[in-house]
Amino acid sequence: MIRPVPYVDLPGIIYALDRRARMRQRALANFVCWLEPVEHRASWPPLLRNIFPLDPVARTWLCEDRWRILGFAQVRERPSGTMWELTYLASMLQSAFSGEDILTALLDYVLEMAASHGVLRVFARVEEALPELELFARSGFQRYTREFTYVWGWEEENEAAVPGEEEVNASPKTRQPSPGLILSPTPAERLQELASLQRWSRHHVWGLHQLYRAATPQRVQMAELLENSEEYARLLVGSQRSGLLPLGRRCETYVCDVGVRLGAWLQLRRGRGTRPHQLSLIVHPEYADLAEPLVRFACQRLLESDRRPIYCQVREYEGAVINALRASGFAPKTTRVLLVRHMAYLAVRQRVVPALEQRVIYGVKGLGTANSRQTMR
Repeated sequence: MIRPVPYVDLPGIIYALDRRARMRQRALANFVCWLEPVEHRASWPPLLRNIFPLDPVARTWLCEDRWRILGFAQVRERPSGTMWELTYLASMLQSAFSGEDILTALLDYVLEMAASHGVLRVFARVEEALPELELFARSGFQRYTREFTYVWGWEEENEAAVPGEEEVNASPKTRQPSPGLILSPTPAERLQELASLQRWSRHHVWGLHQLYRAATPQRVQMAELLENSEEYARLLVGSQRSGLLPLGRRCETYVCDVGVRLGAWLQLRRGRGTRPHQLSLIVHPEYADLAEPLVRFACQRLLESDRRPIYCQVREYEGAVINALRASGFAPKTTRVLLVRHMAYLAVRQRVVPALEQRVIYGVKGLGTANSRQTMR
């Protein structure tokens, strides 16, 4: 049986428990889709989020048998309200049922719910090496690009690795930057390299959408169909209410305004608790030389306040950003395939679609003033 779970972020709780269990060489579930540590956009402090694990934009469904959880799926609604993103899809281990059957039932149920709610597209991200990719292909999902996650300061044994005590407590004269991380020598040189850098404001919305169109291949644009500049800005930039919540002071957004267009867009999100820093960057193809100084600027801004790992998610066609990350000491961590499933409205009433009527009559203009009628059964 599959039933909804209102508001509570149960998949996120199980994923956190699963990560702790894997540290002890155990596992609770087989996760096909999940959120990286930097992909949580909840603005609540960690204490309140643990007490009230609510997410009003998420829909969660459980597959269970006699009150025992077999698997679960979660989608999050994008700003337009007509697109869903599959954030969690998993089957519990040590179950009497086949994991593939559970995942298939959950995926089909999500698509059925999407059709009944008027959703036009469902997106998913799956690791390239997972065999469950075949399940998405059978359900009509199409692959349109890949996404790489690059990390600085990450070790395989500990995803939240931070520099050692000796490095953190060292004096500014003796502290050395980590190997491979190239920073600007002085603040003056950094400002000279990025003379066009300025804070994000509302009048950059249209320019940001044009930057997306210039940097994104046509096949990806056709898959995502982000034609509204306001919708794209809400999806990418999010809320910037820095005066209301502490999150605003932890998030900085910049653009490089080169006059006739935006040359680049940059967003920094400072980590807190066990979450790492996040760096997001889009560079115009004609201004690819901005990528490396922007990455250096971002790393220096993030590491000024707190030294912890830095995540950056970049797509395979963003070559300038990938080269800049590698030159600054970032290493690839995961590769995920981006998938999309185009939906259609579910015709509940026959009068919505005339062709569904059992007997359709088409009027055909005849010769002179006579009208002929053709009947189809």
